[in-house]
Amino acid sequence: MSRRVLSIARTFWWGRAVFGAILLSATSAWAGDPTATDLTPDRAVSLALTAHVEVRAAEAVLMAAEADRSASLLLLRNPKVQAWATLDGSRAELSATQPLSLTGEGWHARGVARSSVRSAEAALERARRVTAADVRLSYIDAVVAIEQARVAQEGTELAGRLRYAVGRKLEQGEASALDLRLARLAEAQAVTRLLEAREAEAEALQELAELLAIPVDAADLLLDPGAAAPAVTSSSNPDDRSDVVAAEHALRAARAELARQRAAVLPPVGVGVGVMVEDGATFIGPSVGVTIPLFDRNQRGTKAAKGDHLVAESQLSAVRARAETEQRTGGDRAAEAERLAEVVGSDALEEAAAALVSVERGVLTGEIDVTTAVLLQAQILDGEAAIVSLRGLVADARIDLLLALDDDALLGGGR
Repeated sequence: MSRRVLSIARTFWWGRAVFGAILLSATSAWAGDPTATDLTPDRAVSLALTAHVEVRAAEAVLMAAEADRSASLLLLRNPKVQAWATLDGSRAELSATQPLSLTGEGWHARGVARSSVRSAEAALERARRVTAADVRLSYIDAVVAIEQARVAQEGTELAGRLRYAVGRKLEQGEASALDLRLARLAEAQAVTRLLEAREAEAEALQELAELLAIPVDAADLLLDPGAAAPAVTSSSNPDDRSDVVAAEHALRAARAELARQRAAVLPPVGVGVGVMVEDGATFIGPSVGVTIPLFDRNQRGTKAAKGDHLVAESQLSAVRARAETEQRTGGDRAAEAERLAEVVGSDALEEAAAALVSVERGVLTGEIDVTTAVLLQAQILDGEAAIVSLRGLVADARIDLLLALDDDALLGGGR
């Protein structure tokens, strides 16, 4: 009998061990893959870079530019073939003509295509960084809104406890009806603040979901604004920024297009070969054709290219000036934000929570009257909300600096 009991015990022990190992393995696998449950800032950026409309539009422009470059690699125009014959077949003609520009139009067209591709490539890089910055800013806004809602929730719970405590004191004759009214008003204000915070939280999550093209829940986010703002890793020159590079190549493309349109004043020459059959005799010989630019000398194309060139020059000057200003002001703003955040300290939220506990304890012990408690509660909650906003503003300043510097850190895992 004892051996049977021992066998059953061993079987139970082994079964429990196997079950525990399976459970531990599943738990470890779940914990080892944070993206399975957490929407990290880097993952959010990666999702947006694959679906955002601005990135898709920039990719489409690049594909079109590459197609134009491929089309102009050899010749600009397709050859032309013509043929005719009489009904009885006694006479027939066949000719093939290839239009050729003798003024360098094809050379300039290839220059336009090359510069357009490089401009589109740089514009795509800028679109990716702008999208990444927008996602990170939206992520920070959502985190701040969630934390603001948490602060408002704490205020509502505290106001409810305060109103309950004052009600008990009123029953015991230790508080007045005015005190209870004040406590109820404070609770109403706290509830209103909470509902407003929930509305802001919902709007922030909706905006983030629109950028990522996936549903987003507050529980998925890392509740630290600083996690969405990586450290600066570069100090690029304004002329190296991708939007400036795109504008420079766009100007080169406009300059090459102007040269092409000027070269197109003289139409291309058609060079080819012709075959004619007449009464059994065959005649083969070269052919040349040219359009005489008597009335149309490509005036419209030349004027339009001049205007586009002027526009491209102005755009380059504007983009370069903006880049220089953004890098200077972004650096100053980020440095000031970091310095002020250090002055406030990293334990300000903990101090605010401790202050709320002290106010509640003071009301319960009678050391603080209800009127003073209501005022202190509002001040502390406002201060706690300001601290949450401060953390978000510091992260926002760093994101703006990263974008001004065209920093690859914006792309995170999506680079």
